Amino acid sequence: MNEDFLIRHHEHLTAWLRDGEADRLDAFLRAHHETFTLVTTEGAVLGLDTLRHALRGAGGSRPGLSIRIADITRITSEVYRFLERHLVDDSVVDERVVTAVMEDGSLLSVQETARV
Repeated sequence: MNEDFLIRHHEHLTAWLRDGEADRLDAFLRAHHETFTLVTTEGAVLGLDTLRHALRGAGGSRPGLSIRIADITRITSEVYRFLERHLVDDSVVDERVVTAVMEDGSLLSVQETARV
């Protein structure tokens, strides 16, 4: 995993949520390990099937959305921390610190922490 992977990964998510580009959702989901877990900013723990189901109905639901990744820190060869900003029409609507864990080139776990 590297900075380019993280940026491209979030570009796929953005294109799905903003424009409903189904091929971008597929590319986003393919990057996740089959045992992937996401700990959301609210503390919910979601597996890949739950994430997949939640995202399937969200295509095109966020017009004007962009997701920007900054301050990427490599903690180990397979663990990264970064700042993730969600903007709508160039106004920040959400900001979180994210820790991502990889295994064999796939996302294994992501922990999101809301930033106020």
